[in-house]
Amino acid sequence: MKFKQSDGQNQRIERITTSHLVVGIDMAKETHVAQATNFRGIVLSNRHLSFKNTHEGFEKLQRWLDALQQKHRLKSLIIGMEPTGHYWTNLANWLAQKGVNVVLVNPATTKRNKENRDNCPSKSDPKDALVIADVVSRGYYYDYTRQATHFQRLRTIMSDREFWVANSVRLQNRIVRWLDIRFPEYASVFKRLLEEYQRIANILEQIEKELVTLLGDIPLVSQLRSVKGLGTIYIAAILSGAGDLKQYAHGRQLLRKAGLNLAESMSGKRKGEIVISKRGDAKLRKYMYLATLTLVGTNPVFRQLHENNVQVKHMSKQQSVFKLLGKLARILIGMVQSGEKFTPEKTVHSYAQAA
Repeated sequence: MKFKQSDGQNQRIERITTSHLVVGIDMAKETHVAQATNFRGIVLSNRHLSFKNTHEGFEKLQRWLDALQQKHRLKSLIIGMEPTGHYWTNLANWLAQKGVNVVLVNPATTKRNKENRDNCPSKSDPKDALVIADVVSRGYYYDYTRQATHFQRLRTIMSDREFWVANSVRLQNRIVRWLDIRFPEYASVFKRLLEEYQRIANILEQIEKELVTLLGDIPLVSQLRSVKGLGTIYIAAILSGAGDLKQYAHGRQLLRKAGLNLAESMSGKRKGEIVISKRGDAKLRKYMYLATLTLVGTNPVFRQLHENNVQVKHMSKQQSVFKLLGKLARILIGMVQSGEKFTPEKTVHSYAQAA
């Protein structure tokens, strides 16, 4: 399966036509700000639009968009926004339900391009909205796809789990610290702490039961479970961060979603170090890395590939893990796209051919 990021970039640029109204929206908790341009970046609105993060505010935005499209005779519409926090989700879902083309812009892209128009580092909501519209017109965006209810619920539960895991670790550290300092007072000092720790442990146990039930309603989970060592938490974390894996054409897209794609710095004769970009979902990146480590330890196929990388190809162990992480991404997307389960023989054979 061929996939080039440059092809996707060109396609995104070609989608912006002369008939498009390009809108950038700077998101906030209570009041959003919108700016509108044509496909060339020429500002079409007399001034920016401020509107509330409410249904009435969304309707105000709709009237503003309709008026601009009618005035400038533009038939198509594309709206870009930054996925910062959770403030953007209500508007994005409301627009998507109406059939509006909603796209997302990486906040790092906005930050790097904020001086393009005025050569000034100043920051304001109207300026940020205009910068977002500019980068959308140049194809620096990715599509927003509203996930099915199962995947939205999965993301919420995994977010809750991360919170309670962090609290569990915090309490464990406090217990160990006070045991080291005041062991004689154990019975009086730690009773309440231990009760809280047990309460959190029960919450985490209940969350895992909910995850098992929810995953049972997602058909592709049975395919993912065929990879020995890929347990409930890893599958839930990958799906909560990536969404429906059927929307990906190649494993590289999943790696880019997680910020695990490679980045290199070169200039003239200087060749910099190749590192991962970290421009993506941090939790997805974390769990894909941990899943790969687990597979290297428990899955015979991944263990064999790892040993081949280290002993035959003389890679460092860390290099091998990241290479296998890319392999895992391709396997997952390949299984989902083909509708097949994991086949160890095919995986080892294809890897040997590629080598």
